[in-house]
Amino acid sequence: MFSGLRSRGRPWKVRHSEVIGRAENYRGILAQVWSKLRSPLLASRTEEEVIQSFQAHAEPYAGEFVPRLAHDILRVIGEPKFPKREKPQIGFLADSLAGRPNVELRTSRDICGEARAKELTKSPHKIVRKEFYIECSCGYQGPARDNACRKCGAEIPLSFEELLTPRFF
Repeated sequence: MFSGLRSRGRPWKVRHSEVIGRAENYRGILAQVWSKLRSPLLASRTEEEVIQSFQAHAEPYAGEFVPRLAHDILRVIGEPKFPKREKPQIGFLADSLAGRPNVELRTSRDICGEARAKELTKSPHKIVRKEFYIECSCGYQGPARDNACRKCGAEIPLSFEELLTPRFF
């Protein structure tokens, strides 16, 4: 039954997964061209200069950024908190532009920062082996090794239906 009431809080304007994916895409693009693009882009004072610097120094990717994001790029590079080093500049610009035009620059950076923080909390470890306690037709009872009986090597079926199918031994 549908209740018609929406959840608490302000409704989302954009899916966070889209912003995060676009930010990663922008990071990759900017990392490839930043060495040539950095100086003319940071020296830009107008939207036209931003467009020209992208078309001259990042020509294959200019259509992705300009003229649509020229005003936002100018705002980002003019922010007082814009980093001084190369790699942080790429990340700051990519994270800021990823949510445009649906969310503000700062909100876009917040969304990307939250996702990165969530990734850091995940465990770096992986499950190496799972074990089952089995009762085999050969008479063995105990933990399985590598999805098979330790005594005779009979494999554990992967589907649940095979386990429920009656068999005559």
